[in-house]
Amino acid sequence: MHDGAPPLYSFHITNLIVGVCFLPLILLEKQDIAWHLIHQPLIAGVAFFIGSWFTFIAIHRGDVSLVTPLMGAKVIFVALLAAALTSRALSTPLILASLLSAIGIAVMGAKDFAHSKHAALTVGLALSRAAVFALCDVLVGKWAPGFGPMAFLTLSTIGLAIVSLIALIIMAKKSRSWQPSAPTRAWVIYSALMVAGQAIGMGYILSTNSDTTGINVIYGARGLWVIILIAAIGPLLGNKERQLAKHVFLYRFIGTLLLSAAIVLAVIAGKQS
Repeated sequence: MHDGAPPLYSFHITNLIVGVCFLPLILLEKQDIAWHLIHQPLIAGVAFFIGSWFTFIAIHRGDVSLVTPLMGAKVIFVALLAAALTSRALSTPLILASLLSAIGIAVMGAKDFAHSKHAALTVGLALSRAAVFALCDVLVGKWAPGFGPMAFLTLSTIGLAIVSLIALIIMAKKSRSWQPSAPTRAWVIYSALMVAGQAIGMGYILSTNSDTTGINVIYGARGLWVIILIAAIGPLLGNKERQLAKHVFLYRFIGTLLLSAAIVLAVIAGKQS
C-alpha cells in the first residue's frame, strides 16, 4: 500500500487467493456434510468478509505498529461473546482483562490522538475488526464440528472469493486506474498467500478444537511480534514507524504489553469457566 497498491485491489485479490487455497480442504472432509445447515458457513463467510475489509482499511489509514496490536483485542471479544452465548456470568479475571485492555488501548493511542485527527478512526476500525473476527471465530468453533469442519471452512471462503471475483471484473470494466504497478502487484500476491496460509492454519485449529480463547492468545501474540519486527528489520522493508514522533513508538510498545497481559487474563478466565 505504501508503494501504491490500492487497498480495494489488495482486499479483493487476497479474498480470491484465500478462496482458491481453501478449496482443497473439502476433499479432506471425513464426515457427512450437513447441507441443511448451509446458512451457517455463509454467515461465517459474511463475518470474515466484513472483518477483512476493516483490516485493510485500518492498515491503509494507520501504522502497522498501532493497528496490529489492537487487533489482538480479538481474544477479549471472543471471551465476552463466549460468555454471552452461554449465559455465563463474567468472571473476575475477564472483567480485569477488559479493563486492562481498555487501559492498554488508551496508552497505545495516547500520542496518536494528540498528533493525528485520524487516530480515533484507525483505532475504531482496528477494534471493529477485532470484534467481527471474534464473532467469526466463535461461530466457526460452534458450528463447524456439526456441519463438517473442512467443508465449513471451504464454503465460508468460496463465497468470499466469488464476491471479490465479481467485484474485480466490474472494476476492470469500469477503469484500469485502480490497478497497481507490476512490482507492487507481486507483493500483493505474496502477502495474500501468507494471509491464506495463516487463515487455513487458524481455521483448521478453531474448527477442530473447542478452546477458542486459548487459541486466540497465541494468535494475539503477533501484536508483540510486530513491534519487535518493526524495531529490528522495519527499515529494511521500508517501514519507518520506529522513527515516529517522540515517544509514540514507546507508548505503543507499553500499550501492547498491557494488552498482552489482558489477553493472558482472558485465557485464565476461559480456563476457569
